Amino acid sequence: MDVNKKRLVIVFSGFNQRAVISFLRTMETKKINYVIIATSKNDDIFLTKYKEKVAVIRKYTSLVLDDLLLSIKKIKAEKKENEFIIAPTTEALNRFLLENRKKFEELGCIIPLVKKELYELISDKYSFGELCKKNEILVPEEVKLSGEIVFPIVAKPKKYFSIDKGESLFPIIIKNYMDYEMFYKKCNVEDFYYQKYIRGRSFYLLYYYNRNGEIYKFSQENLVQQPNGKSILAAISSDIHNSEESYKYEVMFKKLDYYGFAMIEIKQNKGKNYMIEANPRFWGPSQLFVDAGINFFEVFLNDYGIIESIPKFENIKDSTRYFWFGGLINTIKNNMNLTYYNISENSFLNYIHIWLKNDIYKRDDTIEIFRKEFLNG
Repeated sequence: MDVNKKRLVIVFSGFNQRAVISFLRTMETKKINYVIIATSKNDDIFLTKYKEKVAVIRKYTSLVLDDLLLSIKKIKAEKKENEFIIAPTTEALNRFLLENRKKFEELGCIIPLVKKELYELISDKYSFGELCKKNEILVPEEVKLSGEIVFPIVAKPKKYFSIDKGESLFPIIIKNYMDYEMFYKKCNVEDFYYQKYIRGRSFYLLYYYNRNGEIYKFSQENLVQQPNGKSILAAISSDIHNSEESYKYEVMFKKLDYYGFAMIEIKQNKGKNYMIEANPRFWGPSQLFVDAGINFFEVFLNDYGIIESIPKFENIKDSTRYFWFGGLINTIKNNMNLTYYNISENSFLNYIHIWLKNDIYKRDDTIEIFRKEFLNG
């Protein structure tokens, strides 16, 4: 690691915004030089104190190679840094960067991700599930669509992109025959494989695998989630990362020579832990590990020569909360049911005033986003 090289951090805003904000807060605290590439003039980044850091507004909201390369060329023409590090903020962006890695590297960009094949092995749900099986990690039982189906089941995409249209795919929870008929009409069943839906407690195992071999880890228990496995709305810190279950993943990732961010979602049912999916990138509730005092972003920035040292993380806070009130309002406004894990609806709502103290956006730097979500839903 050469800390004498001048490196500028480039952050693409507009998607996975809660993680982006958590990362920007860290860089502000550490006084790191960075710029933002905004998705559009409507990007919520313009409602924050970070709007002054926007260097370029993209021409297209979709990922278009010439548009992104031109954005970086504009930054390169204005800045004095030797190299640029692109933050691995979203799944779509990461895959796009890996697909076009050489072109970005020719502009002096560092892509802080493993090789494309390894990234996809972990991120694609089917291949990672098969890898876990080989390493004696439980995954939900697979279901065949022939014969009688016991609902609910989960349709999981085999690959990130669909076979025929090349569109990004997401898991779909199929609760009954009506859901199944709708799924069958709208989706290509060959793009998916099917598993039993696992009830029980929900956890995220959180890691940063340093390139020097060190492993930094933490975990959270998810309590409230948007329907169909969407965004986590409320979570609390956990200690499951100190368990034997976590050790299985640590050994497996080390064998793969993996480095970078990794989040593993697991469900716990009747004393057994089931791997649900993995995300080798920033994750939405990142503010939880920042507030808890074990900031993986600082480890990442040190790993790539942006800061010289990593804190010892000796004062990790127990019972740290994460909350996204705007996501809660949006879910209720759209008449959708929330998913509760290991907490009752009454217990959650009775203490909503406490959860609000930890809201991701109800803070000085992002209060206008909070106001917008509160008023508009």
